[in-house]
Amino acid sequence: MNHKPYSLLILIFISIFLFSFRNTDNSTGGLNIYITRTAANRPEIKTDTGGRVVSLDSAQVCFNRYDSLMKAHGFSDQAGQSINIRLKKTSKITTGETFDGKNLQDWLNTTAAQYAAAGKTLMIKVQMGVYDADYLNTYQPDPSLRTANDNRIAIFLIPYDASTGQPVRALTVLPSGSTGTGGTGYDLGGVQP
Repeated sequence: MNHKPYSLLILIFISIFLFSFRNTDNSTGGLNIYITRTAANRPEIKTDTGGRVVSLDSAQVCFNRYDSLMKAHGFSDQAGQSINIRLKKTSKITTGETFDGKNLQDWLNTTAAQYAAAGKTLMIKVQMGVYDADYLNTYQPDPSLRTANDNRIAIFLIPYDASTGQPVRALTVLPSGSTGTGGTGYDLGGVQP
């Protein structure tokens, strides 16, 4: 599989990874990441809505929706193409995600151990996706967040083997309530604003 370098996404992942190991005074022992915005029209985020382990099959549907959404808004893998787009209504922008660093760290540690035990070299891909109602009904327990996050852009972390460029689906156990042929990724959750 041919991988193009995505330096910004890699920088974001490295930042997330480094922050997940920082000590905090949090009584739960986990790390909560908070994003502060300086513009007056963007509120400060004061809560962390967490993240979750998800089936790679469920996540793939979100990835496919992201490609379609980007194409509908004039983004393509080839720049400079002519477009004729007429949008009839706006969608709510996603500017970032908040997440629980402890849960992310636990997933990373478990996944790394599974890959190492299988003799595989773990790599992580940062993948963009778009939530749909089916995905949110499976993974989002809060009905108000299911409604608010429908059709919102989300960020996923997808493990894969460095030698093949593919996830090793047989290594990881699916989360409770999800379906698929195996393998997990991590949905950062906490779509903001």
